Amino acid sequence: MRGKTLDRRVQRTRRLLHQALMSLILEKKYESITVQEILDCADVGRSTFYIHFQDKDELLVSGFQHLQSLLTSAQAASAALPGKTYERIIGFSLAMFEHADEYRRVFRALLGSNAEAVVRRHIHSILVALVSQEVRMELHRRKREDCPVSPELLTHFLAFTYISVLTWWLNGKNSVAPKDMDAAYHHLVVPCLASVFE
Repeated sequence: MRGKTLDRRVQRTRRLLHQALMSLILEKKYESITVQEILDCADVGRSTFYIHFQDKDELLVSGFQHLQSLLTSAQAASAALPGKTYERIIGFSLAMFEHADEYRRVFRALLGSNAEAVVRRHIHSILVALVSQEVRMELHRRKREDCPVSPELLTHFLAFTYISVLTWWLNGKNSVAPKDMDAAYHHLVVPCLASVFE
């Protein structure tokens, strides 16, 4: 019982710190946020912060664990959707657009800050892991050893293209709904996937 209580306290502390950081990101530039400001906002002590994180960058990165779980679930659920099996390779797309839309202000603030490289790198890493696995499974399912392009190149193309579309959408002054952005991304890349797998 004590372990569960401790786990809940750890989760609560991490959640408070992450929420404090997100709140501060909406108020000021990421690079000007101090650990002390995060502590004050979360009402957490300095030693407690350093038990969990080395610095604010590590705190920021910890938020990507939730995103990875969300996209992994969406990718798995896409197997039940109608369409060609290779379309499952980009099954994460709608969930990511919806997540980005929900946190649009935070994403915009981060993309215009010194944290942009960290954010892009982590999103890219999550997408590459998801897409790479699906590309391998699709090649195996089709019993294809030869592929017109390397699976690694296809994986990086799909991930970078997605990040470019996502960034364009988040930075724009448009009111395109997540489902419409998902449809646009599919329109751009499904022909590419068809050319590789059909």
